[in-house]
Amino acid sequence: MPVVSVLMACHRDTPFLRPAIASVWSQTLPDLELVLVDNGAGLSVDRLGEVGRDPRLRLIHFPANRGIPAAHNAALAAAGGGFIALLDHDDLMLPRRLERQVAALTADPKLGLVSSLAETIDEEGRVVGREFALVSGDDQRRYSAYASPVVTPAYTGRREVFGKLPYREAFSHAADFDFIARVAEECALGAVPDVLLRYRRHATQATQEHAALIEHQRAQIRLATALRRAGQAEDVNETPLPAGDQSQISLGWAGRALAEDCFALAAYQARRAVALRRDLVTATRASSLAWRAWTRAPAVDRGLVARMFLSGPVKALGVKAG
Repeated sequence: MPVVSVLMACHRDTPFLRPAIASVWSQTLPDLELVLVDNGAGLSVDRLGEVGRDPRLRLIHFPANRGIPAAHNAALAAAGGGFIALLDHDDLMLPRRLERQVAALTADPKLGLVSSLAETIDEEGRVVGREFALVSGDDQRRYSAYASPVVTPAYTGRREVFGKLPYREAFSHAADFDFIARVAEECALGAVPDVLLRYRRHATQATQEHAALIEHQRAQIRLATALRRAGQAEDVNETPLPAGDQSQISLGWAGRALAEDCFALAAYQARRAVALRRDLVTATRASSLAWRAWTRAPAVDRGLVARMFLSGPVKALGVKAG
Protein backbone atom coordinates (compact mmCIF):
# COMPACT_ATOMS: atom_id res chain seq x y z
CA MET A 1 0.00 0.00 0.00
CA PRO A 2 1.23 3.53 -0.73
CA VAL A 3 2.14 5.92 2.05
CA VAL A 4 -0.04 8.69 0.60
CA SER A 5 -3.12 8.74 -1.61
CA VAL A 6 -3.72 12.02 -3.45
CA LEU A 7 -7.41 12.61 -4.18
CA MET A 8 -8.47 14.61 -7.22
CA ALA A 9 -11.77 15.06 -9.08
CA CYS A 10 -12.31 16.47 -12.55
CA HIS A 11 -15.63 17.17 -14.28
CA ARG A 12 -14.11 18.53 -17.48
CA ASP A 13 -10.83 18.19 -19.33
CA THR A 14 -8.92 21.47 -19.20
CA PRO A 15 -5.34 22.58 -19.96
CA PHE A 16 -4.72 22.70 -16.20
CA LEU A 17 -5.35 18.99 -15.53
CA ARG A 18 -2.14 17.46 -16.90
CA PRO A 19 0.19 19.91 -15.11
CA ALA A 20 -1.68 19.16 -11.88
CA ILE A 21 -1.12 15.42 -12.36
CA ALA A 22 2.52 15.99 -13.33
CA SER A 23 3.05 17.88 -10.06
CA VAL A 24 2.00 14.73 -8.19
CA TRP A 25 4.52 12.58 -10.07
CA SER A 26 7.25 15.15 -9.28
CA GLN A 27 6.97 14.63 -5.52
CA THR A 28 10.14 13.79 -3.58
CA LEU A 29 8.08 11.25 -1.65
CA PRO A 30 7.54 8.65 -4.40
CA ASP A 31 5.50 6.08 -2.42
CA LEU A 32 2.14 7.48 -3.44
CA GLU A 33 -0.87 7.02 -5.65
CA LEU A 34 -3.19 9.45 -7.38
CA VAL A 35 -6.88 8.54 -7.25
CA LEU A 36 -8.47 10.60 -10.01
CA VAL A 37 -12.25 10.63 -10.30
CA ASP A 38 -13.49 11.34 -13.81
CA ASN A 39 -16.71 13.12 -12.90
CA GLY A 40 -18.31 12.77 -16.32
CA ALA A 41 -15.39 14.26 -18.27
CA GLY A 42 -14.75 11.16 -20.40
CA LEU A 43 -11.09 10.80 -19.44
CA SER A 44 -8.87 7.82 -20.28
CA VAL A 45 -5.24 6.90 -19.83
CA ASP A 46 -4.56 7.48 -23.52
CA ARG A 47 -6.34 10.83 -23.51
CA LEU A 48 -4.25 12.00 -20.56
CA GLY A 49 -1.06 11.29 -22.49
CA GLU A 50 2.29 10.81 -20.76
CA VAL A 51 1.05 11.71 -17.27
CA GLY A 52 -1.68 9.08 -17.58
CA ARG A 53 0.76 6.22 -18.09
CA ASP A 54 2.23 6.27 -14.59
CA PRO A 55 1.22 3.01 -12.86
CA ARG A 56 0.48 4.91 -9.67
CA LEU A 57 -2.62 6.46 -11.29
CA ARG A 58 -6.01 5.02 -10.33
CA LEU A 59 -8.78 6.33 -12.55
CA ILE A 60 -12.42 6.10 -11.43
CA HIS A 61 -15.16 6.84 -13.95
CA PHE A 62 -18.56 8.40 -13.29
CA PRO A 63 -20.75 8.51 -16.42
CA ALA A 64 -22.05 11.94 -15.39
CA ASN A 65 -21.03 14.69 -12.99
CA ARG A 66 -22.17 13.61 -9.51
CA GLY A 67 -20.61 16.57 -7.73
CA ILE A 68 -17.50 17.08 -5.63
CA PRO A 69 -18.70 15.34 -2.42
CA ALA A 70 -19.62 12.12 -4.22
CA ALA A 71 -16.36 12.15 -6.18
CA HIS A 72 -14.30 12.83 -3.06
CA ASN A 73 -15.95 10.02 -1.11
CA ALA A 74 -15.53 7.58 -4.00
CA ALA A 75 -11.84 8.47 -4.25
CA LEU A 76 -11.42 7.98 -0.51
CA ALA A 77 -13.10 4.57 -0.64
CA ALA A 78 -10.68 3.47 -3.38
CA ALA A 79 -7.56 4.95 -1.76
CA GLY A 80 -5.00 2.70 -0.14
CA GLY A 81 -2.75 5.22 1.58
CA GLY A 82 -2.46 5.75 5.30
CA PHE A 83 -2.33 9.49 4.61
CA ILE A 84 -4.67 11.41 2.32
CA ALA A 85 -3.70 14.55 0.40
CA LEU A 86 -6.11 16.87 -1.39
CA LEU A 87 -5.44 18.51 -4.73
CA ASP A 88 -7.75 20.29 -7.16
CA HIS A 89 -7.44 19.47 -10.85
CA ASP A 90 -6.16 22.98 -11.64
CA ASP A 91 -3.60 23.42 -8.84
CA LEU A 92 0.05 22.43 -8.48
CA MET A 93 1.95 20.69 -5.69
CA LEU A 94 5.50 21.84 -5.13
CA PRO A 95 7.92 18.88 -5.08
CA ARG A 96 8.46 18.54 -1.32
CA ARG A 97 4.84 19.03 -0.27
CA LEU A 98 4.00 15.43 0.64
CA GLU A 99 7.41 14.72 2.14
CA ARG A 100 7.12 17.72 4.46
CA GLN A 101 3.49 17.19 5.46
CA VAL A 102 3.82 13.46 6.10
CA ALA A 103 6.90 14.16 8.22
CA ALA A 104 4.90 16.65 10.29
CA LEU A 105 2.03 14.20 10.76
CA THR A 106 4.42 11.39 11.68
CA ALA A 107 6.24 13.55 14.21
CA ASP A 108 3.05 14.56 16.07
CA PRO A 109 0.38 11.86 16.44
CA LYS A 110 -2.11 14.44 17.75
CA LEU A 111 -2.30 16.19 14.40
CA GLY A 112 -5.18 15.16 12.16
CA LEU A 113 -4.55 17.55 9.26
CA VAL A 114 -1.50 19.55 8.21
CA SER A 115 -1.69 22.44 5.75
CA SER A 116 0.87 24.72 4.16
CA LEU A 117 1.17 28.18 2.68
CA ALA A 118 0.08 28.63 -0.93
CA GLU A 119 0.99 30.94 -3.77
CA THR A 120 -1.68 32.24 -6.14
CA ILE A 121 -1.13 31.58 -9.85
CA ASP A 122 -3.07 32.76 -12.89
CA GLU A 123 -4.21 30.89 -15.98
CA GLU A 124 -0.67 31.00 -17.39
CA GLY A 125 0.86 29.61 -14.21
CA ARG A 126 2.42 32.92 -13.20
CA VAL A 127 2.70 33.62 -9.48
CA VAL A 128 0.53 36.67 -8.78
CA GLY A 129 0.25 36.65 -4.99
CA ARG A 130 -0.30 34.58 -1.88
CA GLU A 131 -3.43 32.89 -0.57
CA PHE A 132 -4.72 33.65 2.91
CA ALA A 133 -3.44 31.01 5.33
CA LEU A 134 -3.32 30.55 9.09
CA VAL A 135 -0.46 28.54 10.56
CA SER A 136 -1.39 28.13 14.22
CA GLY A 137 -3.64 25.15 14.87
CA ASP A 138 -5.65 27.10 17.42
CA ASP A 139 -6.09 29.96 14.97
CA GLN A 140 -7.23 27.52 12.29
CA ARG A 141 -9.83 26.02 14.59
CA ARG A 142 -11.32 29.35 15.70
CA TYR A 143 -11.35 30.84 12.22
CA SER A 144 -12.93 27.70 10.72
CA ALA A 145 -16.25 28.79 12.24
CA TYR A 146 -16.34 31.58 9.64
CA ALA A 147 -14.26 30.51 6.64
CA SER A 148 -11.58 28.08 5.55
CA PRO A 149 -8.34 28.93 7.37
CA VAL A 150 -6.30 27.71 4.39
CA VAL A 151 -7.25 26.82 0.82
CA THR A 152 -8.43 23.24 1.17
CA PRO A 153 -6.12 21.65 -1.46
CA ALA A 154 -3.21 22.54 0.83
CA TYR A 155 -4.25 19.91 3.42
CA THR A 156 -2.85 16.43 3.97
CA GLY A 157 -4.10 14.27 6.82
CA ARG A 158 -4.62 10.90 8.38
CA ARG A 159 -6.89 8.49 6.58
CA GLU A 160 -8.97 7.85 9.70
CA VAL A 161 -9.88 11.54 9.90
CA PHE A 162 -11.19 11.54 6.35
CA GLY A 163 -12.99 8.24 6.94
CA LYS A 164 -14.74 9.48 10.06
CA LEU A 165 -15.88 12.73 8.45
CA PRO A 166 -16.85 12.11 4.81
CA TYR A 167 -17.90 15.01 2.61
CA ARG A 168 -21.61 15.79 2.99
CA GLU A 169 -23.59 15.93 -0.25
CA ALA A 170 -26.01 18.51 1.15
CA PHE A 171 -23.16 20.97 0.57
CA SER A 172 -22.54 20.33 -3.09
CA HIS A 173 -20.36 23.41 -3.58
CA ALA A 174 -18.95 23.98 -0.10
CA ALA A 175 -18.30 20.50 1.30
CA ASP A 176 -14.61 21.23 1.81
CA PHE A 177 -15.36 24.13 4.16
CA ASP A 178 -17.83 21.95 6.09
CA PHE A 179 -15.20 19.20 6.31
CA ILE A 180 -12.52 21.48 7.75
CA ALA A 181 -14.92 22.99 10.28
CA ARG A 182 -15.87 19.52 11.55
CA VAL A 183 -12.29 18.22 11.58
CA ALA A 184 -11.27 21.23 13.69
CA GLU A 185 -13.67 20.01 16.37
CA GLU A 186 -12.28 16.47 16.35
CA CYS A 187 -8.50 16.79 16.28
CA ALA A 188 -5.55 19.16 16.21
CA LEU A 189 -4.62 21.04 13.05
CA GLY A 190 -1.11 22.02 12.05
CA ALA A 191 0.83 23.57 9.20
CA VAL A 192 4.18 23.53 7.48
CA PRO A 193 4.91 27.29 7.36
CA ASP A 194 6.31 27.21 3.83
CA VAL A 195 4.78 27.48 0.36
CA LEU A 196 4.04 23.95 -0.82
CA LEU A 197 1.06 24.60 -3.13
CA ARG A 198 0.27 26.82 -6.07
CA TYR A 199 -3.44 27.62 -6.11
CA ARG A 200 -4.81 28.64 -9.50
CA ARG A 201 -7.45 31.32 -9.88
CA HIS A 202 -9.20 31.64 -13.22
CA ALA A 203 -12.51 32.80 -14.66
CA THR A 204 -14.03 29.35 -15.21
CA GLN A 205 -13.55 27.81 -11.76
CA ALA A 206 -16.61 26.79 -9.75
CA THR A 207 -16.25 29.66 -7.27
CA GLN A 208 -16.98 32.06 -10.12
CA GLU A 209 -19.75 30.06 -11.78
CA HIS A 210 -21.82 29.29 -8.67
CA ALA A 211 -21.16 32.30 -6.44
CA ALA A 212 -24.69 32.65 -5.04
CA LEU A 213 -25.04 28.95 -4.23
CA ILE A 214 -21.62 28.89 -2.59
CA GLU A 215 -22.52 31.93 -0.48
CA HIS A 216 -25.75 30.22 0.59
CA GLN A 217 -24.12 26.91 1.49
CA ARG A 218 -21.20 28.49 3.33
CA ALA A 219 -23.63 30.54 5.42
CA GLN A 220 -25.55 27.38 6.29
CA ILE A 221 -22.30 25.68 7.29
CA ARG A 222 -21.39 28.61 9.53
CA LEU A 223 -24.70 28.37 11.35
CA ALA A 224 -24.42 24.58 11.69
CA THR A 225 -20.91 25.01 13.07
CA ALA A 226 -21.98 27.69 15.55
CA LEU A 227 -24.80 25.48 16.80
CA ARG A 228 -22.52 22.43 17.17
CA ARG A 229 -19.91 24.41 19.05
CA ALA A 230 -22.61 25.73 21.37
CA GLY A 231 -23.66 22.15 22.13
CA GLN A 232 -26.86 22.32 20.08
CA ALA A 233 -28.20 20.19 17.23
CA GLU A 234 -27.12 21.32 13.77
CA ASP A 235 -29.42 21.50 10.76
CA VAL A 236 -27.75 20.23 7.60
CA ASN A 237 -30.79 19.45 5.49
CA GLU A 238 -30.52 20.72 1.95
CA THR A 239 -32.17 24.14 1.74
CA PRO A 240 -33.22 25.69 -1.58
CA LEU A 241 -31.21 28.59 -2.89
CA PRO A 242 -33.13 31.72 -1.87
CA ALA A 243 -33.93 34.50 -4.30
CA GLY A 244 -31.59 37.45 -4.47
CA ASP A 245 -27.92 38.13 -4.93
CA GLN A 246 -25.08 37.15 -2.59
CA SER A 247 -25.62 40.21 -0.41
CA GLN A 248 -29.30 39.46 0.13
CA ILE A 249 -28.48 35.84 0.87
CA SER A 250 -25.98 36.90 3.50
CA LEU A 251 -28.51 39.25 5.10
CA GLY A 252 -31.04 36.43 5.26
CA TRP A 253 -28.57 34.19 7.05
CA ALA A 254 -27.66 37.03 9.43
CA GLY A 255 -31.31 37.06 10.46
CA ARG A 256 -31.33 33.29 10.94
CA ALA A 257 -28.17 33.44 13.04
CA LEU A 258 -29.75 36.14 15.20
CA ALA A 259 -32.85 33.99 15.66
CA GLU A 260 -30.60 31.18 16.94
CA ASP A 261 -28.78 33.54 19.35
CA CYS A 262 -25.55 33.19 17.38
CA PHE A 263 -24.72 36.85 17.85
CA ALA A 264 -21.14 37.02 16.56
CA LEU A 265 -22.15 35.05 13.49
CA ALA A 266 -25.09 37.37 12.84
CA ALA A 267 -22.69 40.32 12.94
CA TYR A 268 -20.29 38.54 10.58
CA GLN A 269 -23.03 37.75 8.06
CA ALA A 270 -24.23 41.36 8.21
CA ARG A 271 -20.67 42.53 7.53
CA ARG A 272 -20.43 40.18 4.54
CA ALA A 273 -23.58 41.65 3.07
CA VAL A 274 -22.02 45.12 3.09
CA ALA A 275 -18.79 43.79 1.59
CA LEU A 276 -20.76 42.14 -1.22
CA ARG A 277 -22.91 45.19 -2.02
CA ARG A 278 -21.89 48.68 -0.99
CA ASP A 279 -25.08 50.71 -1.07
CA LEU A 280 -27.12 52.60 1.49
CA VAL A 281 -30.01 50.13 1.68
CA THR A 282 -27.71 47.18 2.35
CA ALA A 283 -25.62 49.13 4.86
CA THR A 284 -28.75 50.21 6.73
CA ARG A 285 -30.18 46.69 6.94
CA ALA A 286 -26.83 45.20 7.91
CA SER A 287 -26.22 47.83 10.60
CA SER A 288 -29.68 47.19 12.05
CA LEU A 289 -29.02 43.45 12.27
CA ALA A 290 -25.60 43.99 13.84
CA TRP A 291 -27.07 46.43 16.38
CA ARG A 292 -29.76 43.91 17.33
CA ALA A 293 -27.11 41.23 17.73
CA TRP A 294 -25.04 43.54 19.96
CA THR A 295 -27.96 44.54 22.18
CA ARG A 296 -29.12 40.94 22.63
CA ALA A 297 -25.68 39.45 23.25
CA PRO A 298 -24.47 38.87 26.82
CA ALA A 299 -22.28 41.72 28.02
CA VAL A 300 -19.18 39.51 27.94
CA ASP A 301 -19.70 38.84 24.20
CA ARG A 302 -20.57 42.34 23.03
CA GLY A 303 -16.97 43.29 22.27
CA LEU A 304 -16.61 40.32 19.95
CA VAL A 305 -19.93 41.07 18.23
CA ALA A 306 -18.91 44.69 17.62
CA ARG A 307 -15.43 43.75 16.37
CA MET A 308 -16.87 41.09 14.08
CA PHE A 309 -19.10 43.63 12.34
CA LEU A 310 -16.60 46.48 12.25
CA SER A 311 -13.35 44.60 11.56
CA GLY A 312 -14.12 41.02 10.45
CA PRO A 313 -12.99 37.69 11.91
CA VAL A 314 -9.22 38.08 11.48
CA LYS A 315 -9.02 41.11 13.77
CA ALA A 316 -12.00 40.10 15.91
CA LEU A 317 -10.44 36.72 16.75
CA GLY A 318 -6.85 37.98 16.84
CA VAL A 319 -5.59 35.34 14.41
CA LYS A 320 -2.35 35.78 12.50
CA ALA A 321 -1.97 34.94 8.82
CA GLY A 322 1.18 33.21 7.64
